[in-house]
Amino acid sequence: MPVLIGDALRWHATYTPGKPAVVSSDGTASYADLWSRAVRLADGLRGLGIAPGERVAAMLQNGAPYIELYHAAALLGAAVVPLNFRFVGSEVEYVMNHSGARVLVVDAAFADTIGSIRDRLTTDGLRFVMVGKAGPGAAAAELADSIDYEALIAASTLAEWWDPADPDACYFQGYTAGTTGFPKGCVNPHRPFADCLRRLRTIYDITPEDVELVAAPLFHEAPALFALTQLMRGGTVVVTPDSTPANLLGLIETHKVTWAFMVPTMWATVVTSPDMDRFEHSSLRLLISGGSALQTRTKDALIEKFPTAGLNEFYGGTEVGLISNLGPEDQGRKVRSVGRPVMGMFVELRDDDGKPVPQGEVGEIHIGGSTLIREYYRNPEATARSRSDRGFFTLGDLGRFDEEGYLYIVDRKKDAI
Repeated sequence: MPVLIGDALRWHATYTPGKPAVVSSDGTASYADLWSRAVRLADGLRGLGIAPGERVAAMLQNGAPYIELYHAAALLGAAVVPLNFRFVGSEVEYVMNHSGARVLVVDAAFADTIGSIRDRLTTDGLRFVMVGKAGPGAAAAELADSIDYEALIAASTLAEWWDPADPDACYFQGYTAGTTGFPKGCVNPHRPFADCLRRLRTIYDITPEDVELVAAPLFHEAPALFALTQLMRGGTVVVTPDSTPANLLGLIETHKVTWAFMVPTMWATVVTSPDMDRFEHSSLRLLISGGSALQTRTKDALIEKFPTAGLNEFYGGTEVGLISNLGPEDQGRKVRSVGRPVMGMFVELRDDDGKPVPQGEVGEIHIGGSTLIREYYRNPEATARSRSDRGFFTLGDLGRFDEEGYLYIVDRKKDAI
């Protein structure tokens, strides 16, 4: 596989140009289409002042523009700062001002939220790019000077992109949920991010023949990682903002989807839906769940209702990527486990003095090896608190290992309300 995300897209656009890359409500885009639009979007963002190493924020629903932006940023050597579209104005304000993003690509559906706080966004020369048309609301009118997304792409005639991206520059700056205070911006450089994609490809055996359903929001790192893994591998992603069971099951049937990642609440909604038996889903070979533990009844229902698909549960974090995975063969005998550490990752359980705890006892989880984070942006104190010896990193979770080396998450070390 090519080393970096932009390299992979160029390769597939060169050698499999007509293959479907992205299926969305906008239609089907081939690899040649995706390359062309990503190049022209990168050129347009460069014209708005985005230089390598700078940040582009996104508040978007799932769709082709999100996929295009992730690839354009990879070409530019810029960082994507994804905003949770459920954020209220004060949360958007904090992340935008803290990150210093110089462009915000925003879906028209969220124009009112952004318009209501525009005068509190402090980055000099901040520009707005609008996907779709905003309604007539007073707050949305504050973005009347925004640039139309399609017009930005259409204005560029650039056909190729040969400027090499700095693999050590930040590529993904996701903000943690902030359970212990203000959310922290995780600086994840391009090289370790792309390395993580290659590990995911190996762990889950993702192939160019696979078709992935992308229903979990792409502002979270895990859905972005999985979607970019499939595209780096040369397969097809079917991306949708509509997570109703009827829509998801219909997309699986129509496009012969072979795998999907969703969070437990989404899987629970699917398997309890009366629509389950209306659609054909035997094309599925792989189900992935993460973000929290699956309830036992949901796990049992997934195994029963998707008999052709192997169920996997993983444990991970924005700072470190995928840490451990519980495969199909262990679902029945390690019900509450998050599995064993995946290739490239090392997990140690330590006491308050930083010493390893005996096997079977609870300790703070420290992760080493192929982690993603370089630092918390503009927060050296938090970076120092989370770093330990030999390059290990802690998310503040507590866990224990059983006698076979399977990890169980027990609690958080500290939380704040």
